[in-house]
Amino acid sequence: MDKKYKELLRKVGIGASKAILISLFMAGAAATYGGLVSLVKNIEELFEGKALQNLNQEQLDKAIKYLKSRKLVEVQKSYHEQVFKLTKLGRRRVKKLLKSFGIVKPKKWDGKWRIVVFDVPETKKAERDIFRGQLKTLGLAHLQQSVFVHPYECRDQVYYLAGLLFIKPSVRYIVAEEITGEKDLRHRFGL
Repeated sequence: MDKKYKELLRKVGIGASKAILISLFMAGAAATYGGLVSLVKNIEELFEGKALQNLNQEQLDKAIKYLKSRKLVEVQKSYHEQVFKLTKLGRRRVKKLLKSFGIVKPKKWDGKWRIVVFDVPETKKAERDIFRGQLKTLGLAHLQQSVFVHPYECRDQVYYLAGLLFIKPSVRYIVAEEITGEKDLRHRFGL
């Protein structure tokens, strides 16, 4: 894998540090180490896609150290435990991250399909492959090579990723009320 491809993956992928930031933000306050681990594991229930199942303690510790060095998280001592809190800078970073992290599942589906179509030039093959992979990770159903579908609003997430990869002009977002093969799609998304 070449250096450019690795750098692009690092930019758009979800990792322990992003999961920690979002967990603390969702908690609305501070968390001890044990509480933080629980919050990170529960993120998957709040969002579709971007699984964090293989997150281990070493990755979590590294991520905390990284976040402290970037002044996104502060650590305080309380009753012989470390308590982690988001800084103001950390809160701003989370608000940006939420657009790329996952698709919020509403209580009720509006009956519309979101279709993402893209035609990225061969000169940006690495970016195209990463974009395709991230759409799958977000939980979009892969219909054809460059066509994905999802039942919930995901425009912000799609265009955030496309913007990071500098392929926005090659991406189209369509909202449709009907799509062939809808029965299979409804089954896939549990609708």
